[in-house]
Amino acid sequence: MSSIALFPLSNPLFPQQKMTLQIFEPRYVSLVSRCMKNDEGFGVVQIREGREVGRAPQVFQFGVEARIVDWEQLENGLLGITIQGCRKFTLNSTHIESDQLMMAEVNWLAEEPCQPIPDHYDGLLELATELREHPVVSQLNLPEIRNSRDLGWQLCQLLPLSSPDKVALLSLSDPDLRLEHLAERVSRLSKGDDDEC
Repeated sequence: MSSIALFPLSNPLFPQQKMTLQIFEPRYVSLVSRCMKNDEGFGVVQIREGREVGRAPQVFQFGVEARIVDWEQLENGLLGITIQGCRKFTLNSTHIESDQLMMAEVNWLAEEPCQPIPDHYDGLLELATELREHPVVSQLNLPEIRNSRDLGWQLCQLLPLSSPDKVALLSLSDPDLRLEHLAERVSRLSKGDDDEC
């Protein structure tokens, strides 16, 4: 078990994927400064109830370690960082510091196997390729898709899925099973049926 600071977000981060954040709350400015100075990561967890700003929210049990891979001073004066997902974890326990920074004891999950993408998921690969060409997405310089695991993570990050769907997909440990679930969800989205299961 390891102790790690948490950064709750309304959208989750998935392994190998990148996300940009604007940092302005003192607790997170301090966290980012410490992580950059000590070459440390922090945990990104999805909010179950509450908000990103203010008091610490309730969060889902699964999360991903984030590493800061780039930073810049934004035109609005705020600190902008780009983070990349690393290891998955489950929360064992959490506590709130005096500055409302959430800390957690976490259990690291095993790395998923790299498996070839089955031919019947060519449609998902084409969809991911189209999404990667979007101007906002292309700026993230996402890693090349080489296997089922990569494809699943990128679609999870980029598709407009519900919070329960994203957490359920993050919790899976079989890349091919994740693609099967994603294919079902893409079919629902294409039919305009985005009701949560």
